[in-house]
Formats: sequence, structure tokens, C-alpha cells
Amino acid sequence: MTTINTAADQPAPRKQRISQFRRILWHVNRTDLGWVLKAALSALHLPARAKRVARLNQLPTKPEWTEASRKLAEDGYVDVSALVDRNLAEAVAAVANNKVSRLNELSGKQQLGHKSFWVSLLDEDLVNGAFATDHPFVRYALQPAALRIIGDVMHDLPQLSDVLLTLSQPTPKQPLSYSQLWHLDHDDKRVCKLFIYLTDVQDTADGPFTFIPAGPSKAFRNSLKSHLSDAQVFAKTGPDVVKEMIAPRLSSFIVNTARCLHMGSRIESDRSRLLYTATYIQQPRIFPEPPPRFRAVGALTELERAVMRL
Repeated sequence: MTTINTAADQPAPRKQRISQFRRILWHVNRTDLGWVLKAALSALHLPARAKRVARLNQLPTKPEWTEASRKLAEDGYVDVSALVDRNLAEAVAAVANNKVSRLNELSGKQQLGHKSFWVSLLDEDLVNGAFATDHPFVRYALQPAALRIIGDVMHDLPQLSDVLLTLSQPTPKQPLSYSQLWHLDHDDKRVCKLFIYLTDVQDTADGPFTFIPAGPSKAFRNSLKSHLSDAQVFAKTGPDVVKEMIAPRLSSFIVNTARCLHMGSRIESDRSRLLYTATYIQQPRIFPEPPPRFRAVGALTELERAVMRL
């Protein structure tokens, strides 16, 4: 296994109803047939795509961003700790620390309760399901470095789909479940996630984000099983290809989670792991577009509006 070293009681979970149409789309999207569907949808939106590509080309470029895009395209992941805005990261951390100080209060209010090993801490910041565009978590996701690096990989201006703050906690008596097991993300065919560690992740016991690079992950591309055990994964790849993000607080990295098999939140210590996640996809979305996730507050550029579909 390779390690990457870089700078109150809860209510019963709510079961989400999923339409049969979405179930069919989900299964199609898990296979290479999803690329056919994606191509067909894109062909129906060529003028809109041309506008997005033009907006992407309005973003500044830097050699180090170009190299980060190359690595992300080739390997499916890249450490961007030295490339992103440290002040924006500190603003995210300040919000996160405030939320953790009110953990017992917020954990009883979270809307997504199906994962017992982590707590979502931003639900109170939503108005009709949408974040204000001046929220520090949104501003971090909109910084030019992130948009350019991901956009160059997608060859398109990415769509910001969501931002999330999760606190992973130890659950020693419970079996591994959901994202603690190996999986690919199928929000769309092209999915990149920007992460910030908001606590130090010092070793495996802290439940680091753990993944297999894009190359070895190809073996799982058409798997119809959603979540896989270690034994199922290592039977195909062996453990040597696994990489752990062992890194200090405020380290930031991007992973193409549709290409890289991954898992995390396996907290084996008495500590916890606080994580920021921003999810980007490529328009047009394969699944029906959900209700708006962002609401305009203050001045926004046309590019920012396009990224958030405002």
C-alpha cells in the first residue's frame, strides 16, 4: 500500500424514493453504455457547449495548473495544496470549526441520515435546498485554479453540483457500509471532486481518503455491484496499487471519482476526520437536473453563473 505524504442520538434515517426511470439510468451509467447516452445528450446541446468552452477559455492559465490537469487526466488524481487559495481555505476552515463546536445540535438536524459513520454539517445553511453564492464553501469551489484544472480535463467548463462538509467518526462495532466500501461515483460520466482536509490525517487510523489510480481502476469500470469489499477489490488488483491521502490540515486534492475506485471514513482511532467536498460534473447532466443547489447573492460573473447554472 502506497502512502502519499502531502503539505446525541440521531433520528431514524430517511429513505429516499428513487423512480424506476432513475434506477434504469443509474444502471446504464455504470457501464460503457453511459458514454453513448452522454454523447447523445451532448449532441443535442452543441450551442450551449460551445458557450461553455468559450467561457472556460476566458479563465487564466498557469504552467503549474496545466501540469496539474495533465496529471489529473492521466492518473485520475492530483494534489493541489500549493495551487489553491490559502485564504479561501482558511475561510472554509473557520466555518467548519464553528459547525463542529455545535456538533450535538447539528447532528440531530441533518437531512441525510443513512450513513451512521459521518455527520453532514451544512444543512442549516440551505434556504430551500440552496447555498448562497457568497458562502465560503461555494467561493472555494469557484476559484479559477480549480475550475481551470478540472475544466481542462473535461474539455468544458465544469458544473458545480454540490458542496459538503462531513465529520467522520469511529464506529468500531458496526460493519463497513456505503462509502467505507470501494466504489466509483456515478453522478455522471465525468465527475471530479475537490477535497480539503480540515483536520490532520496522520495515518490509516484516521480514515484517509483511499483510492486506486485510474489505470488499475479500469478493471471495475463495468461492475454492476455498487460497493465492493477489500477482498473483492484485491482479488483483481492486489493491495500494492492502493494509495492513501495522508496529509495535514488544509491539504487539498482533486480526484476523478468516476475513474478512481475509492473509499474512506474508516476511522479506527479515537479521532475524527473533517472533510470539505465540492463535486463537479460535465453538462448536460445524464440524470434529470435537480432543484437549484445555489442561489445568487451579490455580484457574480457570467462565468460563475454558468458554473452554477444560475
